[in-house]
Amino acid sequence: MRFDMKIDLAAIKSQLMAQIDTEAGFVRQRFISTGAGQEMVYQAKLEEAKLIAADPDKGANVAEAETPHLTKEAVTNGVTRYDMAVVVLTIRQQWANISPLIEDRRLATKAAIDAATTVSAARAAANIDWSDIIALA
Repeated sequence: MRFDMKIDLAAIKSQLMAQIDTEAGFVRQRFISTGAGQEMVYQAKLEEAKLIAADPDKGANVAEAETPHLTKEAVTNGVTRYDMAVVVLTIRQQWANISPLIEDRRLATKAAIDAATTVSAARAAANIDWSDIIALA
């Protein structure tokens, strides 16, 4: 009796690429919170921080109503809105440096998986090491 164990390379590649996207998501979570609502909060804080940072008087000319997130967070943390804006802008710059590293690794790995001509080559290509990026957290 003969069994034809035909492995669908395309299906394996698709699974591996999905796995890479999931792994990249886990790496991102070491640096940022995920979720559409949280992303909107980050964007709002960034816009508010830019308003405050653009004011020559360190936000004194920006109404608190224009910066509700930073105003409340500054009070909670016992700092000025300007100090809170500096924190937000600093974190944003750090993320701007890390995010491309994650994205490049994700896309390069998916390209290597796609180029693979065997299941073993595809699995080998998917064996990605994120430790250098995770160490930045």
